[in-house]
Amino acid sequence: MRSVQDITAPDGGFVPVAFLHTLGTWLVPELIRTFRTERPQVRFDLRQHGDEGLIDDLLGGAVDLAITGAGPDLPQLESRRLFLEPLRLVVPPDHRLAGRRSARLKEVENEQFIVLKSGFSLRAVTEELCAEIGFTPRIGFEGEEVETLRGLVSAGLGVALLPEPRGGASTAGPSIRVRDVRASREIGLAWVRDRSLPPASALFREHVLQVSRKIHVSGA
Repeated sequence: MRSVQDITAPDGGFVPVAFLHTLGTWLVPELIRTFRTERPQVRFDLRQHGDEGLIDDLLGGAVDLAITGAGPDLPQLESRRLFLEPLRLVVPPDHRLAGRRSARLKEVENEQFIVLKSGFSLRAVTEELCAEIGFTPRIGFEGEEVETLRGLVSAGLGVALLPEPRGGASTAGPSIRVRDVRASREIGLAWVRDRSLPPASALFREHVLQVSRKIHVSGA
């Protein structure tokens, strides 16, 4: 049905896309805005999930494309890295490191960490970075949205490694550059390998891949 609609309305089309919650405040709106300057009739169906939900939507056919964290390691899926997004150490306003512009991750190895639940790529990145330094983070709280984690940090309940807030997202106390490890997470675009994309989705995929080459994320 979508193919027939694309033939009858070649300037239109429908693009179902899923993406990480944190990308909805800046990256996804900008990608859609720039795409629609050339194809204003294209409609979008937008879904927000954690990484596991993105994969489920792709495999189940609910979406054509997903903007993910680390590229999903599944033979059914194909992905491309878009860019590396820097992560910052976020601490409560009255924390001993609050006045610092940079710090070592090692300096908070004995503190309580606030993280996303297992299955989120940001959780895996946090654990991997801590392991690289030589410790296992002591998990105090787990959540399903980054904004919840920011609120828990702001309340003084622990520290976290989070992307910098963008596009009006709330802050959660001082955001500190990590200097003893390369603290960043991969942002990528994924789709089902052997599934032919409708024209509008195929064009949006190419647009995202092209625009991502020009994205400069400060500190990456």
